[in-house]
Amino acid sequence: MRLCILLTEILIITGSSWSQEVNCTVKVNYEAVASTNQDLLQDFKSDVETYINGYRWGSDQLDEKIRFTLDIFISGVSGDNKYTAQAFIGSQRTIFGTGQSTAVVRILDESWEFTYVRNRPIVHNLYSFSDLGSFLDFYALLVIGYDYDTYTSLGGTPIFQRASDVANLGRSSGKKGWQETSSGTYNRVRLIDEIQNPKFAPVRSASYLYHFTGLDSIASAPERGLANMLLAIQTIGNVRKQADPRNQIIKVFFDTKYLEIADQFLKYPDRAVYITLARIDPGHQTTYEDSMKKERP
Repeated sequence: MRLCILLTEILIITGSSWSQEVNCTVKVNYEAVASTNQDLLQDFKSDVETYINGYRWGSDQLDEKIRFTLDIFISGVSGDNKYTAQAFIGSQRTIFGTGQSTAVVRILDESWEFTYVRNRPIVHNLYSFSDLGSFLDFYALLVIGYDYDTYTSLGGTPIFQRASDVANLGRSSGKKGWQETSSGTYNRVRLIDEIQNPKFAPVRSASYLYHFTGLDSIASAPERGLANMLLAIQTIGNVRKQADPRNQIIKVFFDTKYLEIADQFLKYPDRAVYITLARIDPGHQTTYEDSMKKERP
């Protein structure tokens, strides 16, 4: 369990700035580009890891760094040192008392264009837009905010505000991926707007209920843990009834958690729970229906 939970709560109350360290593992696939460009990208992986892991996002000390995965698929070259890419962003944290981990956020961002020059350092500047640095800042802050929401209700608010500031810089730049679209596909700007929107605060509070009072209780009090997880899911379902069908925050939650939800509720005494889960999360209905047919462990 995080040593800084109490400190975090104090900082939220006082309005002080805080952040934490991450341990980011970067993978880069550049097979889709010509060999000349592959040579220019040889240091890209290490440069990105250094940029994220070597930066002090704040002053807090953690007993366990936030585990963050960034898989980058370079899909093309659009000019001198300019690249198009897709990025998978994932993070996880330990489930208390189990030695197991749970995914906290999983996102595939398909709209990234950036400039990278070998031997030129990526420089941190949260007040000036960079198509490379701002993208990395945004997702590092997003991962940190999501992690803290699992330990304290709305605990990631100060960090999400910083991510929103980065997104606003992106909006002003007019660059691809930083403008809200009318489609229902993933959009990073719409996601951070929803995270900041009080209408979706119950979804964020439900993350704390699901993780801290739910999953973290599974080892010591499984019935209570499952009950709290179900309450969290039902809370999100109630928000969904009033939400735009294109919403991002609820979709990201269930895309991240649905396999875990289906597996954990195998221990639930009433199989009808899967009917409830499928109604709340229809996008993964088949998974819940398959789980309903399985025997209890």
